[in-house]
Amino acid sequence: MNLYLFDCFGVVVSDVSTLWMKAENFSDEQTAQARKLFRKVDCGEVSFEDSFDVLAQMCGKSRQAVRKRWDSLLYPFDDTLALIEKLRCRGKVALLSNADSSYVKTIFRSFGLDRYFDRVFVSSDYGVAKPDEQFYALCLAAFTQKFDKVYFTDDNPINLESAKKLGIETVLFTSAKQATALLT
Repeated sequence: MNLYLFDCFGVVVSDVSTLWMKAENFSDEQTAQARKLFRKVDCGEVSFEDSFDVLAQMCGKSRQAVRKRWDSLLYPFDDTLALIEKLRCRGKVALLSNADSSYVKTIFRSFGLDRYFDRVFVSSDYGVAKPDEQFYALCLAAFTQKFDKVYFTDDNPINLESAKKLGIETVLFTSAKQATALLT
């Protein structure tokens, strides 16, 4: 039996933060500022909801306008979900995401994602985020069974390097078709 770990944003659903920054035509400096903010959200230092006040200030728009555009850019990757359904026959599937857990719960409710994952690990619940090896180790320790192989699929190569150090097989996600070819 295998364990398949999947990143959320950019793999299972759209990378909404990147899409939003592009839609707002953020400069490199604004993008760097926003990424620092998102890292604080990922580690549970700032709530997802409070982050919209900061983003609104950064782009000179109302909080409501920022949130409306943000929400319009979020959608599931149906091809990835089809892959996950196939993999569930071969082992356990877990989500390993840098995010605010309340936001991930909202996404799961909105798109009915609960049925795809045996476990969900969200960085804000642990105060540690990818690429920190501790986050991967926490996830692996939560499973009592021994797996033949553990795979981690992410669209960020930096996150994959840390996983490799723990003996996890990695897949750099470029498309569901490519991931399907590598995982099935």
